[in-house]
Amino acid sequence: MKHLVLGSMFVFFAATALAHGCPGEMRAIDAKMPSATLPAADMSKVKALREEGEKLHKEGKHTESMKALAEVKKLLGV
Repeated sequence: MKHLVLGSMFVFFAATALAHGCPGEMRAIDAKMPSATLPAADMSKVKALREEGEKLHKEGKHTESMKALAEVKKLLGV
């Protein structure tokens, strides 16, 4: 029983940590975007993925949000 409670607490806090990681990732992306020198097609992909990441974050889908934001950071070289 003790393991079940500890495991549940771990999952809760891990999910909370991921939820709070999304805004930090978005701030880093927003800071880098104005100085990025990417082709127009790549920049439109960056903007679309950034918006998708924010939408997923607001929907509570933090794992998916972090994946989308990681792809943006990869494109931007952050």
